[in-house]
Amino acid sequence: MNCPVPDDAVTIVIAYLRQQGLTITHTGNAYRLDEGLPNINVVIKAFRDQTISIAEDGTIHLFGIYLPSGWDTVRIRRKVEDHLRKISSTEEIIRIASCLGVRLSEPGR
Repeated sequence: MNCPVPDDAVTIVIAYLRQQGLTITHTGNAYRLDEGLPNINVVIKAFRDQTISIAEDGTIHLFGIYLPSGWDTVRIRRKVEDHLRKISSTEEIIRIASCLGVRLSEPGR
């Protein structure tokens, strides 16, 4: 997806890495945990490359470590649905659909 990485998710990962005295390093196509200070740009890139992911229950998965987010995913889903239904313009809906990978037109028959 081309959507921005959620700021709250990056903050949770950075806080965890700082507490543990760790950083994420990126060499070639591989990421790994090392000792050091976290680099926000590498964390964002790791999210985009799906090395760090957000699970269905809202936990953040980081190299086999599960970080609780504390997010109320039901409330978030409801807010998104309300926004789409009440506030979003056609352009916003099309942009969001594109960001989610929804095909905007049917393939030719």
